[in-house]
Amino acid sequence: MSSVHTSGPRPSVVSSVQNGIRELIRREGIQPGDRLPAERQLAGQLGVSRTSLRQGLTALRVEGLIEVRHGHGMHLLRSVDDLVPPIPAEVLEAHPDLVDAGEVRNALESLAAKLAATRRDSDDIEAMVAGIREMDAEVRRGEPGLNGDRMFHQAVLSAARNSVLSHYLEAVAEQSAQIAEASLSREGQPARSLAAHRLIFEAISARDSEQAQQLMDEHLEITGYISGDTR
Repeated sequence: MSSVHTSGPRPSVVSSVQNGIRELIRREGIQPGDRLPAERQLAGQLGVSRTSLRQGLTALRVEGLIEVRHGHGMHLLRSVDDLVPPIPAEVLEAHPDLVDAGEVRNALESLAAKLAATRRDSDDIEAMVAGIREMDAEVRRGEPGLNGDRMFHQAVLSAARNSVLSHYLEAVAEQSAQIAEASLSREGQPARSLAAHRLIFEAISARDSEQAQQLMDEHLEITGYISGDTR
């Protein structure tokens, strides 16, 4: 049975939790590699529910700021002031339609993730795992991970089982590839994207459609962040 959420923290609440965690990290002097307080303690310090806290922590995992090590708690991966750099404005100047195409891609791929969580089968799961493994191997070799990235997103789209959705994403495939290449060329982004793919995969595997959609949306917002877009 699907574990679809019927309600959850509003985006403003999630953002508030994210900012609260960042401020706590600064205040406590937590450094990259250090362990964060346990969930119960964090929720108490921030004065939020465990549900809101987990939503905020998940968003920070998508950003590549923290990671969860099974049996070892949560650890800070990089400084809270080490922001994900935007795609250079020069890319936008060379391809002025990227922002519009990116908005369409984000909406459609997020929908694909939501549908995939309810429609995926064992073959789809294997295809997603293959994409994650390929990207992991590429990143370990110091490569951007473009092939594994493409494999993963294609596997999610295939699992959505929607031909119209596939048709419209095909219309922006060239721009999507340009965004992916520009994004994954940024220092540290391949590892961050790989971590996000694993989170999205976990949600799809668990048939949590709302979480899968949210995670994909947050992932694509980060990977498609272009400097110079003032609209």
